[in-house]
Amino acid sequence: MATRPLLICDCDEVLLHFVTPFSDYLQSAHDLTLNMSSFALTGNVRRANGEPIETGAFPALLNGFFDTHMATQTPTPGAVDALATLAAHADIVILTNLLDHHADQRTHELARFGMPYRVLGNQGPKGKPVAALVAEYGAKDVVFVDDLPPHHSSVKAEAPHVHRLHMVADPILWPLIPPSPDAHARIDRWDAALPHIRSILGV
Repeated sequence: MATRPLLICDCDEVLLHFVTPFSDYLQSAHDLTLNMSSFALTGNVRRANGEPIETGAFPALLNGFFDTHMATQTPTPGAVDALATLAAHADIVILTNLLDHHADQRTHELARFGMPYRVLGNQGPKGKPVAALVAEYGAKDVVFVDDLPPHHSSVKAEAPHVHRLHMVADPILWPLIPPSPDAHARIDRWDAALPHIRSILGV
C-alpha cells in the first residue's frame, strides 16, 4: 500500500500568530516592550527605560508566555482551511520548538481552532527530527514549512530531498526576515502556499 504524502509544519508565525500576543504578554505581565526593529527576540525585550533585559532572563519570559498565555494566540489567515484541505490526502505533523510539557497544551490549542494534528515538541535545529519523521511515516513526498531560515538549513543538511517552504505569516516580520537561501520557495500567505504545497505533494 502506498504511503501518504507528509506535511511537517512549524506553528508560531506559520499556523498561529506569536509576535503580537507575546508582545502584549510582556507589556501586561512584566511592563516590558518588544522592539521589532530587527528580527531577534533575545536582545529586543526592553525595560521602560529602554535598556534590554539580560540574555539569561529571556527563557523564563518565553516559558512564562507558553505557561499562561498560549491561549491568546490565534490562527494565521487561511491556515485552518489549508491544513484541512491537505489533511484529506496527506499526513500532517506540527513540529514546534517548545518544551515538552507545553506540547500537550499546544495540541489542545490547535485542536480548539480546528487543527487536530499530531504535535511534536523539539528544541534546537529541526533537521534530525524531520529526517526521523520521514523515516517513521515512510513518505516519499514531503514538504517542510517554517519561518526561521536556520531550520531550513538544518533540514537541507539532514533530509535534502524534503521540499522546504519558507513562510512568515505576520507582515510585520516580512522586511525583517529575508528569504532563506536553503528553502526552495518563500510564500508568506496560505492562500498562495496551498496550491504550491499541493503541487509538490501531488494531492
